[in-house]
Amino acid sequence: MRKLWACGLALGMAGLVGCSGTGEDSKEAAPSATPSAVTLAISGRVKVELSTDGKGPEIGKPCTPPPGSKVKAGAEVRVTDGDGELLGAYRLEPGVTLGSIVKSCEFGFSFKVPGASESYVMTVEGFPPTPYTREDIRRGISVWETDQGTLSQ
Repeated sequence: MRKLWACGLALGMAGLVGCSGTGEDSKEAAPSATPSAVTLAISGRVKVELSTDGKGPEIGKPCTPPPGSKVKAGAEVRVTDGDGELLGAYRLEPGVTLGSIVKSCEFGFSFKVPGASESYVMTVEGFPPTPYTREDIRRGISVWETDQGTLSQ
């Protein structure tokens, strides 16, 4: 029985090694520098300042932006490619309080779009479109609503 178990373990380990993808095959072509057209994950947050004195909701608690703010839960985030073709849309999640001295209400978003383009345009409902590169998106997008009612990176 031990021999059978040992053989099974050895075969299982050999199978894992074969499936690990760590081995190199000299016959394979070098990876291409061209971006994959599969998908690109777009994630980030839209922030609205609540206070600069630490007052306001507790960190991690739900929040709503102050009166006059354009940002709101459920606002649509749209992403288009450089040619203006809609690639995907998502609605801002409910706001969550973050920060200790400067508190903000932050609305997150996360979705995937086709990843063939090098340039993208994101529009948050109520604000002008903002251009982004593929690299900007890989780092994550974080924008603030300013006192003037615009978004700033």
